[in-house]
Amino acid sequence: MLATDNWCIKVAERVYGPYTHDQMAAFASEGRLSAQSMVSPAGGNAWREARVYPPLASIIHGTTKTERTFGKAVANDEPSDVPQDGATANFAVIFELKNGTSARAEQTLRSLGSAFRITDNVWILSTTQSASGVKNAIAPHLDIREPIFVVDCSRGRTAWANFVPELNARLMKAWIKA
Repeated sequence: MLATDNWCIKVAERVYGPYTHDQMAAFASEGRLSAQSMVSPAGGNAWREARVYPPLASIIHGTTKTERTFGKAVANDEPSDVPQDGATANFAVIFELKNGTSARAEQTLRSLGSAFRITDNVWILSTTQSASGVKNAIAPHLDIREPIFVVDCSRGRTAWANFVPELNARLMKAWIKA
């Protein structure tokens, strides 16, 4: 049986922890742990978004930090047609495959929900995952030279990985400045 009072966090394929419930609560209040953070009970290897674990969902729900979204900041009253976290949302997933890993990446993408390809490197996906969850599911099947950019078209959020430092810096600057 796994101890659910101790947790590990996975970021960019690196595992951190274990952390106590109190430490996880502190991370949530600091904005370092979000509903989309990939976590596992200590000793486990099933990585899921923090929001699916009731003990973590309750501390994340009670935090006052707001998550940054792509685009200009808006008032706290989001339109009612924006799906809540955990609801099905629509995504554009863009990734470039250079070394023939398309079968694994495609299989993983299709396992997340309803997906179809619209060009060689652009997919449309409908899933309950977050932008980070989609990125984290596909990125392990990509080479470090194969970038991925995920746009949550329903919630106005993005996630990306494997961009060269200069382009990553430009993306971060545009994201924070917008």
